[in-house]
Amino acid sequence: MLTVYFALMICTALPVIALKAGISPEFLAWLVFGMVIVKSLLLVDHFMEMKKAPRGWRLAAQLWAPMVIVAVAGFHAIT
Repeated sequence: MLTVYFALMICTALPVIALKAGISPEFLAWLVFGMVIVKSLLLVDHFMEMKKAPRGWRLAAQLWAPMVIVAVAGFHAIT
């Protein structure tokens, strides 16, 4: 479980570190989109304890974040 905490902290800190390093805002937006997906998968499996949940429930819980990110990224790419 400690590994999950560290992974979540890295996912939270990585965009801030990248911004301070001078990464372009366009790349930063895509980095944040990726980190949101990684964090949501970790949260569903480890903190919502859905690792042993029925497949349909686990899939539904894991797919909401990627679907939202795809929608937001689509609007981001259009503008």
